[in-house]
Amino acid sequence: MKMRLVFLLLTLVVLVAARPKAGPKQKCKSGPVDLVFLIDSSRSVRPHEFETMRKFMIDILSTLDIGLNATRVGVVQYSSQVRTEFSLKAHAKLDTMVKGINEIIPLAQGTMTGLAIKFVMDTAFVAEEGDRPKVPNVVVIVTDGRPQDRVAEVAIEAREKGIEIFAVGVARADMASLRAMASPPFEDHVFLVESFDLIHQFGLQFQDKLCGVDLCVESKHGCEQICESSPGSFHCLCLPGYSLNEDGKTCAAIDLCAEGKHDCEQICNASPGAFTCDCNAGYKLNDDKKSCTMIDFCSFGNHSCDHECVSVLNGYHCRCQEGHRLLEDGKTCQAIDLCAEGKHDCEQICISAPGVFSCDCNTGYTLHDDKKACTPIDLCAERKHDCEQICISAPGVFSCDCNAGYTLNDDKKACTPIDLCAEGKHDCEQICISAPGVFTCDCNTGYTLNDDKKACTSIDLCAEGKHDCEQICISAPGVFTCDCNAGYTLNDDKKACTPIDLCAEGKHDCEQICMSAPGVFSCDCNKGFKLNKDKKTCTDMDMCNTVKHGCEHQCGNTPGSFYCICPEGQLLQEDGKSCGTCKSANIDLVLLIDGSKSVRPQNFELVKKFVNQVVDSLDVSEHGTRVGFVQYSSRVRTEFPLNMYHTAAEIKAAVMKVDYMEKGTMTGLALKHMLENSFSESEGARPLDRNIPRIGLVFTDGRSQDDITEFAKKAKEAGITMYAVGVGKAVEDELREIASEPTEKHFYYTTDFSAISTIAENLKLNICPAESQGEIEVKDPCACESLVEFQQASMSSLEQLTQKHIL
Repeated sequence: MKMRLVFLLLTLVVLVAARPKAGPKQKCKSGPVDLVFLIDSSRSVRPHEFETMRKFMIDILSTLDIGLNATRVGVVQYSSQVRTEFSLKAHAKLDTMVKGINEIIPLAQGTMTGLAIKFVMDTAFVAEEGDRPKVPNVVVIVTDGRPQDRVAEVAIEAREKGIEIFAVGVARADMASLRAMASPPFEDHVFLVESFDLIHQFGLQFQDKLCGVDLCVESKHGCEQICESSPGSFHCLCLPGYSLNEDGKTCAAIDLCAEGKHDCEQICNASPGAFTCDCNAGYKLNDDKKSCTMIDFCSFGNHSCDHECVSVLNGYHCRCQEGHRLLEDGKTCQAIDLCAEGKHDCEQICISAPGVFSCDCNTGYTLHDDKKACTPIDLCAERKHDCEQICISAPGVFSCDCNAGYTLNDDKKACTPIDLCAEGKHDCEQICISAPGVFTCDCNTGYTLNDDKKACTSIDLCAEGKHDCEQICISAPGVFTCDCNAGYTLNDDKKACTPIDLCAEGKHDCEQICMSAPGVFSCDCNKGFKLNKDKKTCTDMDMCNTVKHGCEHQCGNTPGSFYCICPEGQLLQEDGKSCGTCKSANIDLVLLIDGSKSVRPQNFELVKKFVNQVVDSLDVSEHGTRVGFVQYSSRVRTEFPLNMYHTAAEIKAAVMKVDYMEKGTMTGLALKHMLENSFSESEGARPLDRNIPRIGLVFTDGRSQDDITEFAKKAKEAGITMYAVGVGKAVEDELREIASEPTEKHFYYTTDFSAISTIAENLKLNICPAESQGEIEVKDPCACESLVEFQQASMSSLEQLTQKHIL
């Protein structure tokens, strides 16, 4: 493919060079034409190359009959965008047209060729821009690169509208793309040249194709042998046996020998387009008329070689067998003794054979892998000995010895350890431990070796603190036992001590309270009782008359305590002392808080503060309002259930310790968890027959990654009043689907926290039952008091949260 492309390029150059050059007054008289140049000004076209493109257009214009009634010309340049430099009707004269071309500024961007063809088709060839009816439309596209968009479809559309397209590719241009743009036949409309320096010559070819001149007949073509015409062009050919020279005109005889296009073994004799073979002196040509065979003089039988005759060019010579040398008479052979001549490198013994040698070694040595050097045989290293400990080697023999602390036996092979302990050659006080030729001292159990490594001292583990007795340690050499102080008893582990609890063992005579100390006890009384003089029995006290009970209306005694009583029509308040007309309503509130990655840590901290500001407004207690907290992302986690905390302070502390989860937004999964777990009686929700309102508040900042429809519906069907609060990228349709009816009062959405203070309007809770059946009956006018407070506190908290977020 590459060779074919080079051939096409060379042919184009030859054809360009063969064209007769038009003089300044030679104009194309083919009739009126509407011609648009579409030039590539992408960033890959260098400044000097763009200047060549200007010259190319000017050269073509100088050969055309320019005029509003003759040939009209427009110029459009393109890169990533398309721009009309001047339209078909802009210039009536050549000089103003040349001036317009010289003023073009390159766009220097991408290569959107398809966009450019579409632009020319829809914009350049229209009546408003100077296009004439029944006048041929011609586009000349000049580009240096591959299109960055699709060109085939838009080029087909342009050709179907009657636009004739010439595609001129330079250097890096893609031939497939050029063919996709151009009109058929491609040989007349597609041109690929090597560089911008050649594109101006395309003008002559274009003039020929436009005017239809037979250049072989009507011009001085200059062909030496044969001129062959083509539409608007010509090329030169040669007779058989000749080839066209690089000038594209003259012919040279084809020398197959010089070109290597032959199969002669030695000599090639050339004629135009043919050849014959021959051989060098001393050789003869074989029957195939191509290969050669040397003449064999040895076969003539006129030699007297001792061993072997070898034919050479134009003669022969004698050769001896391996290991022999040829004598001066050139015929006789003599065996070569390399050992006798000293031509060897054996370390010890040389063994000769004709022309070769081998090496050997003396007794006690072995031949090395190089077959020359000798290595002493080390029986010790080869383990070819029976020494028990140490082997001492000499070439081919060995002797035995022993390690330090051992002595060699009479067999001169085995060794016996020297036992200094058994021989009494030591000064250990208690134990002697023997090793061959040496000894060490040790002590009996319960003793330790002194610094002199000989004498022993008893070990006092108690004095050294090396015991685990809880109270008393009793020492013996190397061991200990434990005991306990008075009033304590030793445990089964024989180490720890347990105080003797006479109260727990029932070994006391206190009437009410027994207070224990190790081995002893004292008596006390319950609250509201006093200890008698016997220090054992107790007497009831009248609490209403003896303490400051603080009851607003009336105090009533109970054994050891008291309680406050309110007048009819009033209720005892949470402080257990004051009276009022009503008590705040009770609710079970579960907060479903979005902890997904999009919330971000700083905003999650603001949400936790918002939750705590809401908690401050609620009547939180075990029998009043209960609050549960659930966080969700890709999973759901109950931070604390409804029955875990019974005061606002406990809830607020727990909220601030909640860790941010991050990851996804599985709101549907969170609603399912709330319905099946958070409002279950096991997690603190009060039974439905108690008529305690159940409220669920969902706070999210984004679209749910799972389906919310099923469990949003089930939650509301279960009697849970649902509120939905959305911020940022939350989806309004999802919020409305979560919220209870009427929807407008149960959901709120804002793009950020700056407008969220209006959420108060969405938290007007409309959930009060006709009558609450909690521990304290609630009736109008105060039944919804805590819910209104919840609404107002939420608004206030969110306003503060907004300000913090904005700052």
